[in-house]
Amino acid sequence: MMASEKLLTVSIAAYNVEGTIQRALDSLLQPEIVDKIEIFVVDDGGIDNTIDIAKKYSKKYPKTVFPIHKENGGYGSTINYSIEKAKGKYFKQLDGDDWFISENFIEFVKLLEIINSDCILTDVVDYNANTCVQVINEKYSSMNEGNYYFSDTKLEAVLTMHGTTLKTSVLKENKIRIIEHCFYSDTELVVLPMQYLDTFYIWKKPLYVYVSGSEGQSMSIAGIRKHYKDHDKVFWELVNAYCKICISEVNKRDLVFARIKKEAIIHFKFLLLLDISNKHFIELKNFGNRIKYHFSELYYVLIKERRMIRIMWGTNYLTYPLLSKKIKREYKINRKRKLNASNES
Repeated sequence: MMASEKLLTVSIAAYNVEGTIQRALDSLLQPEIVDKIEIFVVDDGGIDNTIDIAKKYSKKYPKTVFPIHKENGGYGSTINYSIEKAKGKYFKQLDGDDWFISENFIEFVKLLEIINSDCILTDVVDYNANTCVQVINEKYSSMNEGNYYFSDTKLEAVLTMHGTTLKTSVLKENKIRIIEHCFYSDTELVVLPMQYLDTFYIWKKPLYVYVSGSEGQSMSIAGIRKHYKDHDKVFWELVNAYCKICISEVNKRDLVFARIKKEAIIHFKFLLLLDISNKHFIELKNFGNRIKYHFSELYYVLIKERRMIRIMWGTNYLTYPLLSKKIKREYKINRKRKLNASNES
């Protein structure tokens, strides 16, 4: 590799993150590897000072930090822009309120120079903004570090954007594009390319720090009520991607199926968290029936593994009001626990 080539493109989704964008950038801009990376700070129509902060970094690191301010196109548009412009050997997404562990990031970038796997899988640190508690979410503790073939290796983990780095050429050559003007689309970044991936590398150190518990996040109750239809749209895109994976590629299909199953359960809960109404009842029934009659493989797994969903289908959704109240009650209890933990800390 020539000295001028980039090993990694980091795309930062930077919509109104003036309070955290400096932390994100500081975690990346380490002297040992700064010339080996490029960072796109994509301000997607924000109205705060995020882009001005990014421009200050760009003046100091003109060959590394590239601030972009564009009209709002949604989360997917920030990824699509960066994939199109990317020159790095590998591509990784970072949300502007999250960050990387700097000392591990230095090692990670150096690793990219000597490997050639289609993607790299790393553990993620979950950081609760309410309690300031960090927990390493270990998914690959039973595996040795190194390169693997999807055809030979069954992964039990559910892949996430936070723990996945992809070869840029795979994204570009197969014209991977994420849904724009849509929330919850980050999952597409790891599912849509799956049919084109042959190898993966397990790296045994956590890299990404994912922040949860912040107000205004798409997984908050307010965010769910506002954007749940986006989740439905993304879910069926994931199903379409699953159907495109060759039947003989069992391990890859199982990996994507696990992600789809998780998203189906999440969407059922989203619909039950909404206000009880005839409109939401119909949406719940339509979603469930579409799975039942058009994705029977998932239907049979869900009725076997999820009691709540089994009851719903078994009663033709007549238990909808009771299940809705149950889910809301569980949500309130969990939120109260988090608030109490935050106050105690």
